[in-house]
Order: sequence, then structure tokens, then C-alpha cells
Amino acid sequence: MTIRMIALAATFVSAGAIGALAQQNQPQQQMQHPAGGQMAMSADSLPEECRTAVQASGQMQNMQGMDMSGMMQGMQGMMANMNEAQKGYMETMMKMHGPMMAAHMIKDSDVAFICGMIPHHQGAIDMARVVLKTGDNAEAKKMAEKVIKAQEQEIAEMKDWLKKNAKKEGSQ
Repeated sequence: MTIRMIALAATFVSAGAIGALAQQNQPQQQMQHPAGGQMAMSADSLPEECRTAVQASGQMQNMQGMDMSGMMQGMQGMMANMNEAQKGYMETMMKMHGPMMAAHMIKDSDVAFICGMIPHHQGAIDMARVVLKTGDNAEAKKMAEKVIKAQEQEIAEMKDWLKKNAKKEGSQ
């Protein structure tokens, strides 16, 4: 698979995440993942402080009406030729982008950054788990284990920061 195909897929996923997130009246929108299974496209995986701030931003309704069914059909064909690792990485990106996009709708820049970094770091953990499952190189697997440990620690620090710094009624 070429870098161009990965970039194209990432673009589809990002654009699709915006459309799926626009359905804020539904607690969590489920979509059929091209590789099989369901993918969550909502802010539900974010900490409570982030979900509250996303809702308070009032920006999600500006993105309603976006249709991503065509994009998803296009990705199905692309993913049909991917191996297990490639599908795992793509699945990780799809899982990560929805919550990141939701977090970046938060008006408070600091809270938006922290809330966006949590799914980003979780994405790194999920990618590391893919290489642990599918990789062959011991050094790459050792790096993946280090990534998991470091990113889990940073996520815990970010959640603690949110508890201390994010307004309960939603960041403005």
C-alpha cells in the first residue's frame, strides 16, 4: 500500500468523522467498518469533562447533514486488499479520529488540546498493540511496549489535569 492510499484513507476517515459526529442527539453512532465490525464515531470515549465541553460548545450542529456513505463504500474496496496489520492500523485511525474531531470543537483551547490528545495517545497505544500482534521484529515490539507504557501514563496525567482544570458546566 502506498503512502498516497493511506493519506487518502485518512482524509476519508477525517471527513467521515465530522459527519458522523454531527449526529449529536444520538449518544453514539455506530457504522459498519469496512474491515468488518463496528466503529464508534462519537465523543463517548472521551472523559466526562471533554464530553461536557463538546456539548457546551454548540458547534456540532454546524456539521449536520454530511453524508459519508459513499466514502465508506470507497474504503471497503481499498481495505479488501489490506493485510491484518494494515486493517488494524486503519481501524485504529477510524476509532481515533471521531473523538479527536469532537474534542477540537471545544472552545477552550487548553481543554480542546488535552481532550484531543487523549484519543491521539490511545491511538498510539492501539497501533502499538497491532504491531505486538502482527509484527516480527523484536526491537519494534520492544518500542511498542515502551509506547504503551508511556502513553498510558500520559493519558492518566491528562485525565487528572481535566479533573482539576476543565469547567464542569463545559469549557467556553
